[in-house]
Amino acid sequence: MFQLTSAETLRVVQVTDTHLFGDIGGKLLGVPTYDSMQAVLAQLDDFEFSADALLVTGDLSQDGSEQSYRLLDDALERYQSPVFWLPGNHDAPHNLEKVGREKDRLHKVIRAKHWQIVMLDSQVEGAVFGQLKQSELDLLEQALTEEPELHTLVCLHHHPIRMNSEWMDNIGLRNRSELMDILAAHDNAKAVLWGHVHQSCDGYVNGVRLMSTPSTCIQFEPQTSDFSLDDVAPGFRWLELHKDGRISTGVERLSNVSFDVDRTQTGY
Repeated sequence: MFQLTSAETLRVVQVTDTHLFGDIGGKLLGVPTYDSMQAVLAQLDDFEFSADALLVTGDLSQDGSEQSYRLLDDALERYQSPVFWLPGNHDAPHNLEKVGREKDRLHKVIRAKHWQIVMLDSQVEGAVFGQLKQSELDLLEQALTEEPELHTLVCLHHHPIRMNSEWMDNIGLRNRSELMDILAAHDNAKAVLWGHVHQSCDGYVNGVRLMSTPSTCIQFEPQTSDFSLDDVAPGFRWLELHKDGRISTGVERLSNVSFDVDRTQTGY
């Protein structure tokens, strides 16, 4: 458990799906992922928002190499606030954990004055879809029960709701109902935040706010039957977690840099 020092409002930034390679020039569908991430981080640097924590929600790497995680860690060293990682389907657990442990990035429960953040691992090794192990569900249940006065933000990589996109919904969280049942049983469960879908969404189910965030590289076109890329820019999400449980949030996208996407590909 990591204890954050924050004011009455907890301020958080989410960066997701960086898809880095060990080779700094590596490209995903034509996009140099290291350059696109650095462009997003440069926009974050200019954004007037003093974050108490930075959350990186999976698919940190595309090739799973140790060097890709070191490139990410080096890029994030510029921030004074703590940085926390969780894995996605493209990540190599051993290398992510090796670098993440060295840099103290792997805390599962992060607590502040009025909020706690629970970082869940939805990775199934060798699969694109996600599944929360019973130990992850137990961890969430315990955190919600232990601190009923703390509003709770749950983070994971895979989407726990349908995105109205046939190909994408086949690779979402398989046991989403188990997660949603736990959240419904606890009044302090306020929101869920994820990556994986390379697009932004923001809504409510049974009073719980549900949010996804653009990738720092390629974007997927919403509500499509088959794999399709979108023309919108990469970005990040900011969140203000207020002491009364309210959430202010928004997505900031690149405005002065663009990257050409290879549309001849049918997957990634």
